Amino acid sequence: MGAKPALLNKPSHSLALPQFASKTHWTTAACIFAADLVTLSLVFGLGILGRHLVTPTYHLSSYFEIFPCLALLLCAFWIQGLYPGVLLHAAEEMRRIFFAITIVFLVMASTTFLWHNALAYSRSVFLITWAAGSPLVLLTRHILRRTLGEKPWWGVPALVLGSGPPAQRVVRTLRDGMLGVKVIGIVSDENALSWEEVLPPVLGDFSAASGIAASRFAQYAIIAMPQKSNVELRHVIQDYCHGFSHVLLVPDFPGLCSLGVSACEIGGEVGFELPQRLFHRSAAAIKRGLDLLLAGLVAIAISPLFLIICIAIKATSRGAVFYGQSRYGRKGEIFKALKFRSMAPDADALLAEYLAAHPEHLFEWQRDHKLKDDPRVTRVGKWLRRFSLDELPQILNVLVGQMSLVGPRPIVQAEIKKYGRGYDLYTRVRPGITGLWQVSGRSNTTYDERVALDEYYVRNWSIWLDAYILVRTVKVVITADGAY
Repeated sequence: MGAKPALLNKPSHSLALPQFASKTHWTTAACIFAADLVTLSLVFGLGILGRHLVTPTYHLSSYFEIFPCLALLLCAFWIQGLYPGVLLHAAEEMRRIFFAITIVFLVMASTTFLWHNALAYSRSVFLITWAAGSPLVLLTRHILRRTLGEKPWWGVPALVLGSGPPAQRVVRTLRDGMLGVKVIGIVSDENALSWEEVLPPVLGDFSAASGIAASRFAQYAIIAMPQKSNVELRHVIQDYCHGFSHVLLVPDFPGLCSLGVSACEIGGEVGFELPQRLFHRSAAAIKRGLDLLLAGLVAIAISPLFLIICIAIKATSRGAVFYGQSRYGRKGEIFKALKFRSMAPDADALLAEYLAAHPEHLFEWQRDHKLKDDPRVTRVGKWLRRFSLDELPQILNVLVGQMSLVGPRPIVQAEIKKYGRGYDLYTRVRPGITGLWQVSGRSNTTYDERVALDEYYVRNWSIWLDAYILVRTVKVVITADGAY
């Protein structure tokens, strides 16, 4: 065994630990359950009230007849593991809630048909509550976590075993409480002098884990020590993790799919099945169908805005309204990605002149292929870029099959070498109008981070990840977060 960890000499840490009550997992589950109950009750109530206002003969007392459906919904949520629903990616939570609500509504519809009492229920109320249920429940849960995430009694307490970079990444990811797990501290058999004081304290070596488990201060034991051998990890789990209701092993497998991974048993060995959704033709067909449907609806809805932008561009600067730049797409095919022109016609000359006069910005341009104060951008162009309106013409690229609503950021030839081996992943899907880069800081992210986000998207691609990104895109566009 290595040197004993350097314990942080702060008496306050010994007082901080009891703030995590032994039943915080029940407290967290109860808060989420109450939020779901209130949200679903309001959804049903507003649906019935709306039907009553349209048809006064439809009695408000029908609200109480809906309660069996409400009870079934909450039971379905529980079966789906949504209470307390910790360590769930937003896309996975979206999938579980949607399927739970859809299945319950199908059961209720079938039941009313078989019992010949369909007249007792309103089809419009059912459809409205089904359509509004999932987004409102997800919104309420997000607000609840944002509001209560920093509370000391929120979240399921966890103990991290390990103190290296993987352990620190785990702690930083969980510290805001959005995933429902709070780290109370770490234990390690290695020197922990590099452990940052702003993070939860080092509580001792591995021998302290059993006492923490017995005191019921932590339900999760998270093992983040990829440098250990398989034999050493097995001994750590056997000797120090008994007493924890959940043991989570975090391996060091960078570059693999992390969403939807399932474990299976193969003759006493543990196997991890990695979903290969890119090879499921049905899922790809659904994605393409949704692209056509949503892009068609958006094209019709924004046609007045489209016309206004065209007029504004022509009225304020000379040159064409649209600009098409060669980009690399699915299977490495080259296409013209359309945009509203946001730059001056002599953009290249302006850029060269600006970089010659301001050499301090040359590194920024070479690193990101972007400038925060780009001299080429017109007045209307700055406004279009701020709210991502310059990319609206790419709806046409989606309709003809060159792009998708969601996907990696379309790149030019000069960027291919920066993707390295990731370029093969990039060419497996159509580039998107929006994607993980756009909802993760946009221009505030480094180029390497953009590449990593694109690779993550391709490896973890699913219809639900697309839905999550589309929802996040609305918020990013409205707030103009990271845009320039």
